[in-house]
Amino acid sequence: MTRVLLVNPEWGALFSGKVKRYNRAFVPLDLLNGAAMLRQAGIAVELADCRADPSARDRIRHDSYDHCFVALSPLDRWQCPNTDLDHVDRFLAGFPRDKLILSGAQVTLRPELLLQRTGAAGAILGEPEPAIVALATGGVPGEAPGTAALDAAGELVRGPDATPMDMPSMPAPAFDLVNFSQYRYEVLGTHMGLLELTRGCPWSCKFCLLTMYSKKYRRKTPQQVVDEVRAARRLGMRCAYFQDLEFTLDHELVHGFCDALLSAGEVFPWACQTRPDTVNAQLLAHMRAAGCELIHYGVESGAERVVKLTDKRQTLAAVEDGVAAAREVGMRTLVYLLIGLPGETRDEMEQTLRFARRIAPTYASFHVATPYPGTRFHAEHDWDDPFPEVFDGPLDADELRALAKRFTIDYHLRPGYLWTRLRGPGRGHAIREVGLLANYLRV
Repeated sequence: MTRVLLVNPEWGALFSGKVKRYNRAFVPLDLLNGAAMLRQAGIAVELADCRADPSARDRIRHDSYDHCFVALSPLDRWQCPNTDLDHVDRFLAGFPRDKLILSGAQVTLRPELLLQRTGAAGAILGEPEPAIVALATGGVPGEAPGTAALDAAGELVRGPDATPMDMPSMPAPAFDLVNFSQYRYEVLGTHMGLLELTRGCPWSCKFCLLTMYSKKYRRKTPQQVVDEVRAARRLGMRCAYFQDLEFTLDHELVHGFCDALLSAGEVFPWACQTRPDTVNAQLLAHMRAAGCELIHYGVESGAERVVKLTDKRQTLAAVEDGVAAAREVGMRTLVYLLIGLPGETRDEMEQTLRFARRIAPTYASFHVATPYPGTRFHAEHDWDDPFPEVFDGPLDADELRALAKRFTIDYHLRPGYLWTRLRGPGRGHAIREVGLLANYLRV
């Protein structure tokens, strides 16, 4: 029987890269999808999640497998992949190159560079699940859809584009391959799973990396996801984060999912991410009744001019309304904010902090904007580095990182904020939140 190993690599430190990405361990959902599909094809599969357990790498017996698929960025990192290629070199040391296939955003964006650098036998471009099955069942890298390889002359060859995943036909992820006790999200809980109701995004924000997704917006059925919830909870999942890019884009679908959860008696704590201009009070109330405790909003900037530069097509008034509406139904809110966007001034960065204070989300997550290849912002500039860390602007990478840290401290350590957190929804998470903040401030 063909045997396949799926690997989610660790990145050496809790925070990595010049702008210090947080390497939190989330369930590698795309690998669990691939594992379930491999089992359907009669292939034996194992998972080494080295992000959750770094020692798992030392236990890999490479001679026990016919194929080894390493996801340089699993599903939760498709939009914000690590770009420390030196660590990729270190992690892959000892992996037999003739069995090694790479997937993830990095290799999708720069397949020739990663293949030359690592000597891997092939690369998967975009959504990995179908290509994993194709290669494990005899497909050839560089010929199978959604794959690439180097030919004998060292030139890159690609197979035809892969057909986007048909979400309703996907089997339930192979949740039995993970130990949910190894995953947590400090602002949600322990024994955390990762789920998705939809995949894709119809928007085209200039900073956003969508290379791993088909442009087409695709949906699972509500009952399909409820069945996945039931299976995962039976195996120890206590809470979950929905990794959908825009969870609330299709109101009818979300209402149907909430109804299905409630009817099945599977209400449990969960979180999602979306745009604040795609929610309303009725939808949020239904989500809250079905267990949604925390909603993440993509806000990006508190300066209207900067938001317009990103082509986000979202107003600050809509952001304020979305945060207030979630608060009204008893949900906690987390807003994502970027600093260092192209054309942004130092004063506009400060405006972002002031705006966050005004709308008062439960959490404000300040990040340094990254010019990922494949984004519209990246295409507007010339770059020497294949994976640049920051845009040229009034502040360099160190200064931007220091500013993001200061904004984080200024927002979360105000006496008024601390008092509100101790009295408001989700106050039971306060101890874990302090630990998260302490980890962040150490870097």
